[in-house]
Amino acid sequence: MSIQDSIKEQLLQEVFSNIDNIYDFMETRFNMDKHCDEDIIKKLNELKDVVYKVSTLSDLS
Repeated sequence: MSIQDSIKEQLLQEVFSNIDNIYDFMETRFNMDKHCDEDIIKKLNELKDVVYKVSTLSDLS
């Protein structure tokens, strides 16, 4: 694994952890129904997908 790949992996772990923290924040502070909860999970997972795709298709600057 190249150094760039290693750095990307670490960055992805950090970003994904932060996205999970967003969900935790919302879950603990808002009284959401099941539909809203599922929508938030879906959108945050979509965000993770986009971040992953960008990281695989782009070089670090």
